[in-house]
Amino acid sequence: MSGRVEPDEFFVGWSGRTGPRLGRFLVVVAILCLAAMGLGGYGLSRSADDPAGGLLRLGERDAAGGPVRPEEWGATQVLRGHVARLGYPLLHLPPSAAFPRGRVMLLAGDGKNGPALPAAAGPMELRGSVLRRGSLEMLVVEGATLLPASPELRPVMQEALGRWRVAGEICDGKCYAGAMRPGAGLSHKACANLCLTGEVPAVFATVDPVAGSSFLMLAGADGGPIPTALLGRVGIPVTLQGEVERIGNVLVLRLAPEPARQP
Repeated sequence: MSGRVEPDEFFVGWSGRTGPRLGRFLVVVAILCLAAMGLGGYGLSRSADDPAGGLLRLGERDAAGGPVRPEEWGATQVLRGHVARLGYPLLHLPPSAAFPRGRVMLLAGDGKNGPALPAAAGPMELRGSVLRRGSLEMLVVEGATLLPASPELRPVMQEALGRWRVAGEICDGKCYAGAMRPGAGLSHKACANLCLTGEVPAVFATVDPVAGSSFLMLAGADGGPIPTALLGRVGIPVTLQGEVERIGNVLVLRLAPEPARQP
């Protein structure tokens, strides 16, 4: 009986060569590790929070093929609806197939200020640019005109959802929706406080969804803006409680008088 006997492979410390079988094994392991890291990174990116698109449209070109100029960032929209206030002014747009309960948009003005409106409430035509982050929509108002009363322009459906205790983070709605990035976290605390002091709507980014929404607009117990005592709790994990109301497609947390607690 004859045949070639392969010598056993063993490690020789002073040799710079790797055995053929060990070399093939290490190549396979390296490829599998790289593939696992790539799949892991893809999975993490898919589950990461939407950072918001903002008003700046990077990489877009105008009709002539040139870069979009700064004055063209964020297409101006003209929207007609009913402005009502709960915590902060909200634009109520008529129901549609996509928004059978009615569509509600938060409102902000230029810079770190609330919107300049001709009246506290009523039918209005608003012009401005829209910030979006998930289901959160905010119109940065550039102009507003009071309209005569109309049955089509009225407040949308409102529903009480009971008392809730929710964990999350207090943010200003404008930066969180994409005006600045990151628009949340401790590094954004000072900017958020300036916006909230200027009556930019306050939002609560929740740890877990509440009635299907990952954010709630905040209002004080009296229906006005959030109390100034909460400014020290911005940008850090806190637990809030109060009455939740659904207004169209937006949830509003009307805060209870007791202070926020760190979870």
